[in-house]
Amino acid sequence: MGWKLAVLLLAVLVKDAHAVCNCYQAGNYTGATAPISNSYNTTDFSACFSSACSYVAYSGDDTKGWTYFTFNWAAPLAGAGGLLQIFDGTPDLSSTLPPALIQINEGENVDSSSPKYMIKSTSPRITIKYSQSSTTSANVYYGSIKAVPGLQPTAGPTSTTAMPTTRTFNHPEYNHDLALITHDILVVVNQKTSGGITALTQLDTIATNFVRLLDVTTDINSAGSSRLALATLTPYQPYYAIRGEIWGMDATDVTNNLPLSGVSIEGKIDSALTGLVNLSFNVSTNTSTDSRRNVQRSVILLTAEWPSANANLAADIQSAFDAKGVNLLVVGFNLTTVEWNQLSGGDNRWYNVLNAVGSNDTAVAQFVNPFYFNDKSSPNTWCPQFPVTNSPDESYMYFQEPFNYNGPSNTTNDKWKDPFDGQSTRYCNFANNQYTYTNPNGNGLQVKVFYELEAGKDFLKFYDSSNNLIASFTGFEVTGSIFSTTSSTITARFTSDNQSVFRGFYVQITPQ
Repeated sequence: MGWKLAVLLLAVLVKDAHAVCNCYQAGNYTGATAPISNSYNTTDFSACFSSACSYVAYSGDDTKGWTYFTFNWAAPLAGAGGLLQIFDGTPDLSSTLPPALIQINEGENVDSSSPKYMIKSTSPRITIKYSQSSTTSANVYYGSIKAVPGLQPTAGPTSTTAMPTTRTFNHPEYNHDLALITHDILVVVNQKTSGGITALTQLDTIATNFVRLLDVTTDINSAGSSRLALATLTPYQPYYAIRGEIWGMDATDVTNNLPLSGVSIEGKIDSALTGLVNLSFNVSTNTSTDSRRNVQRSVILLTAEWPSANANLAADIQSAFDAKGVNLLVVGFNLTTVEWNQLSGGDNRWYNVLNAVGSNDTAVAQFVNPFYFNDKSSPNTWCPQFPVTNSPDESYMYFQEPFNYNGPSNTTNDKWKDPFDGQSTRYCNFANNQYTYTNPNGNGLQVKVFYELEAGKDFLKFYDSSNNLIASFTGFEVTGSIFSTTSSTITARFTSDNQSVFRGFYVQITPQ
């Protein structure tokens, strides 16, 4: 049929009693670009609606998955309550539908600036389905989705923490292979130390033992691996020095450029960190030094002392990090009791902190396991869990993730902010969080969920009091998904893999 037909489908709607409503894609499809468009009348190509229209698109190559999704609704819209859904694989559409890989409600367009443009399937086959509430009018719409290389040629199950490499890793200190870490990481070393060259050498060794086990890339378009940059603190404005190309360094580059001598004059740590985060963590500025959209971002500051002035890490520093979606970890080496109390004190500390007594793998694992692998062995300020909270009018309970979630909810707004640049307010890798609520009156519950999760990799699942699965969500939801349960107790479990973090979820639970 080709795309000439898609243009013809923009014609004015015409009703004909003798016309036959044909699906645009009448049968299953094999090819590199799957077309998506409305059903049409055979007489004049005007839009019509046939409830039987869905099809399976196969890339033709089991190593190719589906991405680069674009979609447009032609104006004026029919007001038909249209819904386009794309499912990973080939589910049975005649039974209860699984969570959609992506769904688009009437009126929502998707182009290259939309986060949905980069939706990725985990299968070489997808199922495309259109439905609507109206039986008297029909929408005009058109789009496409492309098949590109990137799938592993295997029929085995997909692990939620799939290794980015095929190497075997077995280390008693680490919970996972450090090659699984997917961050843009800025390593910062404070050259001022009263411990002399011995302390500076220990800091350099901590940095070396950390980065040497990472899987490093310089590709801005990569979904896996970590990217690296290195800076040192200096006593002169702007109080930092870049030691290599931002996001263009490998582990050897970092190791070879670590400072070999210290300084004796105190710099300004607060000013340096603010300058570094604003310089290094910009998203979508169309340069090779962009920070990636959907990865975690972290600054690890290595220091053998903590000054009493110019290093408060107060609210203004936090605001600079939050605006860029960056996490901060301060790793001290043999800090004094006074220094440690100043750095670690306070109930509202927004950064992670560790006082290392060594520089070997044991010392590195003390911050990698709780903070980069999020294993809950220590409180992780990067990924605090939001409590199940009563609404102001006490009519419902809610929880969300990330803690600073900025998407739609019933109490603030009902739309995602698009286009989203991935700069801030995203959840964490290696999440494994549980939320439980029990209705005090013993009745059932109604649940509404807004979510934007990595499709097929990150899951929000709901269980009843007998631990039976009630609902499972992955991918994107634009207007909120609602379900009910007769169970008076509900438990939600959120898990994320080692790659690609998105805007998260908001859950509202209303007792019945």
